[in-house]
Amino acid sequence: MFENLIFFNKKKIDQYTAYMLGKKVEGNTQANYLLECEQFEKLLRERDDYIDFTSGNQEVRIKDVRISSIIKVIGEIYVPEQFDMIQLMDLYKPCFIKDVHAKEEEEQEILNLALKNAKMKIPIFCELGSECDYWMGIGKAEQENLQIHYEELEDYEGKDVTIIARLDSRRYYKDKPLVVFDIYKDFLGFNRELRKQVSSEMKEEFEVVNVKEDYLGLELLAVY
Repeated sequence: MFENLIFFNKKKIDQYTAYMLGKKVEGNTQANYLLECEQFEKLLRERDDYIDFTSGNQEVRIKDVRISSIIKVIGEIYVPEQFDMIQLMDLYKPCFIKDVHAKEEEEQEILNLALKNAKMKIPIFCELGSECDYWMGIGKAEQENLQIHYEELEDYEGKDVTIIARLDSRRYYKDKPLVVFDIYKDFLGFNRELRKQVSSEMKEEFEVVNVKEDYLGLELLAVY
């Protein structure tokens, strides 16, 4: 396949490939990621827990797919605009470490450590088509798995891309917005106890990204 690889979760793909082959997978260079992705898909075609919604003859509906199955779908991807502010915080992280001050010395140490070690996860929204009953899929992408610059993601908005992902969950919207990104968890890496100390019931706009619709929680493996 001659595609532009947008995202490739090599660690997880190697892990699942090793599971299917029953042996350790030798690491490949980045130049071979497209080939590795193609080989991964060939292995998946032999499995009952792989559902390809791009083939046009799939009878199962997305709502009936078993959690932990791997799916292949066509959709449009984008990053919500409100996340851009958080991305800027990551870009200027050294400035935050130098200038942010807490009231207590212990709190300052925790904050400095959190900012220094923060690894941002990017919420990727995937608008799926009619073959998937127009569900929204949402995954969190670690920056090191992006094969393009963050700013280039915008270039793919409105374009169909192929998404390979593990189906992690189905979330249903009722009366409260569903949180899909929390700055304290997905950027600063705070554990549950720390998040309780710093977060409030009414979060500021920059603290969370949420949705008011049902969605599929995805572990993104490859996007091209």
